[in-house]
Amino acid sequence: MTAELAAFPKVTGFLPVHYAICLKGIVWREGLRFLHQRERFVAALVRPLVWLFIFAAGFRQVLGVSIIPPYETYILYEVYITPGLMLLIQLFNGMQSSLSMVYDREMGNMRTLLVSPMPRWFLLSSKLVAGMAESLRQVYTFLAIAWF
Repeated sequence: MTAELAAFPKVTGFLPVHYAICLKGIVWREGLRFLHQRERFVAALVRPLVWLFIFAAGFRQVLGVSIIPPYETYILYEVYITPGLMLLIQLFNGMQSSLSMVYDREMGNMRTLLVSPMPRWFLLSSKLVAGMAESLRQVYTFLAIAWF
């Protein structure tokens, strides 16, 4: 071994910047894929919006939370059901993200990720974080529409 090689410490594993670059790439790829699948975005918003606008209008007079402490006024059914509808969006998006991973594996796109030197647990976690980012984007869009 030469003196130059002995002077440099051995680098094992990956630096945090490598993990950040990989995470950014996977989230960016999933975001672009989601933008190209506009039907998926619309379909994810239709269910909760139909429930909020159509069913909530019918249930408004029947259901709701009456005036009980700590509330000082009557709570409308729309306000009461909105957190559940946000979770509904996240549930269906989680299922869609899981199906997307299965589809990627069948079509060979997952192989591109799995041949990278990054650990598999990190690649899976990055795909889940990307799915969560898309889910939050849908929830915020739903809240913006429901506000009006």
